[in-house]
Amino acid sequence: MRSIIEEIYYGNIMPTDRDVVKGDEYAHLLHLLSRNSTELEETLTEAQKEVFEKYDDCYAEISDANEVTAFTIGFKIGPRLVVEAISDAREITEPKMN
Repeated sequence: MRSIIEEIYYGNIMPTDRDVVKGDEYAHLLHLLSRNSTELEETLTEAQKEVFEKYDDCYAEISDANEVTAFTIGFKIGPRLVVEAISDAREITEPKMN
Protein backbone atom coordinates (compact mmCIF):
# COMPACT_ATOMS: atom_id res chain seq x y z
CA MET A 1 0.00 0.00 0.00
CA ARG A 2 1.35 3.42 -0.97
CA SER A 3 1.54 6.25 1.52
CA ILE A 4 -0.89 9.14 1.17
CA ILE A 5 2.02 11.30 0.04
CA GLU A 6 2.78 8.88 -2.79
CA GLU A 7 -0.93 8.78 -3.67
CA ILE A 8 -0.83 12.56 -4.03
CA TYR A 9 2.36 12.28 -6.08
CA TYR A 10 0.91 9.71 -8.48
CA GLY A 11 -2.19 11.82 -9.02
CA ASN A 12 -4.64 9.57 -7.22
CA ILE A 13 -5.29 12.48 -4.85
CA MET A 14 -5.19 15.86 -6.57
CA PRO A 15 -4.35 18.69 -4.15
CA THR A 16 -4.05 21.03 -7.13
CA ASP A 17 -4.33 20.86 -10.89
CA ARG A 18 -1.50 22.44 -12.79
CA ASP A 19 -1.01 22.79 -16.51
CA VAL A 20 2.21 23.33 -18.40
CA VAL A 21 2.09 26.97 -19.39
CA LYS A 22 3.20 27.71 -22.93
CA GLY A 23 6.32 29.81 -22.87
CA ASP A 24 7.44 28.99 -19.33
CA GLU A 25 10.82 27.42 -18.62
CA TYR A 26 9.43 23.91 -18.12
CA ALA A 27 7.58 23.99 -21.44
CA HIS A 28 10.72 25.31 -23.13
CA LEU A 29 12.84 22.49 -21.69
CA LEU A 30 10.27 19.88 -22.75
CA HIS A 31 10.38 21.28 -26.27
CA LEU A 32 14.20 21.14 -26.35
CA LEU A 33 14.22 17.60 -24.98
CA SER A 34 11.77 16.43 -27.61
CA ARG A 35 13.56 18.20 -30.45
CA ASN A 36 17.00 16.94 -29.46
CA SER A 37 15.73 13.41 -28.94
CA THR A 38 14.16 13.41 -32.41
CA GLU A 39 17.33 14.78 -34.00
CA LEU A 40 19.46 12.19 -32.24
CA GLU A 41 17.19 9.30 -33.20
CA GLU A 42 17.37 10.34 -36.86
CA THR A 43 21.13 9.74 -36.79
CA LEU A 44 21.00 6.30 -35.15
CA THR A 45 20.92 2.84 -36.66
CA GLU A 46 18.06 0.52 -35.68
CA ALA A 47 20.28 -1.26 -33.15
CA GLN A 48 21.37 2.06 -31.66
CA LYS A 49 17.73 3.20 -31.48
CA GLU A 50 16.90 0.10 -29.42
CA VAL A 51 19.75 0.85 -27.01
CA PHE A 52 18.71 4.50 -26.80
CA GLU A 53 15.10 3.51 -26.09
CA LYS A 54 16.25 1.21 -23.26
CA TYR A 55 18.43 4.01 -21.89
CA ASP A 56 15.53 6.45 -22.11
CA ASP A 57 13.19 4.02 -20.30
CA CYS A 58 15.72 3.42 -17.52
CA TYR A 59 16.35 7.14 -17.16
CA ALA A 60 12.61 7.79 -16.90
CA GLU A 61 12.27 5.13 -14.18
CA ILE A 62 15.15 6.43 -12.09
CA SER A 63 13.98 10.00 -12.58
CA ASP A 64 10.52 9.03 -11.38
CA ALA A 65 11.97 7.26 -8.32
CA ASN A 66 14.07 10.33 -7.50
CA GLU A 67 11.07 12.62 -7.88
CA VAL A 68 8.95 10.47 -5.55
CA THR A 69 11.72 10.54 -2.96
CA ALA A 70 12.25 14.30 -3.27
CA PHE A 71 8.50 14.96 -3.13
CA THR A 72 8.09 12.77 -0.05
CA ILE A 73 11.05 14.32 1.77
CA GLY A 74 9.92 17.82 0.86
CA PHE A 75 6.39 17.11 2.03
CA LYS A 76 7.68 15.83 5.39
CA ILE A 77 9.81 18.94 5.99
CA GLY A 78 6.71 21.13 6.45
CA PRO A 79 5.42 19.41 9.60
CA ARG A 80 8.95 19.26 11.02
CA LEU A 81 9.24 23.03 10.56
CA VAL A 82 5.91 23.50 12.35
CA VAL A 83 6.98 21.27 15.24
CA GLU A 84 10.25 23.16 15.59
CA ALA A 85 8.50 26.52 15.35
CA ILE A 86 6.00 25.55 18.03
CA SER A 87 8.59 24.06 20.36
CA ASP A 88 10.84 27.12 19.99
CA ALA A 89 7.95 29.54 20.58
CA ARG A 90 8.66 29.45 24.32
CA GLU A 91 11.97 31.17 23.62
CA ILE A 92 10.03 34.09 22.19
CA THR A 93 7.20 34.24 24.76
CA GLU A 94 9.15 33.36 27.92
CA PRO A 95 11.90 35.87 28.68
CA LYS A 96 15.22 34.41 29.73
CA MET A 97 16.53 35.49 33.09
CA ASN A 98 20.30 35.58 33.37
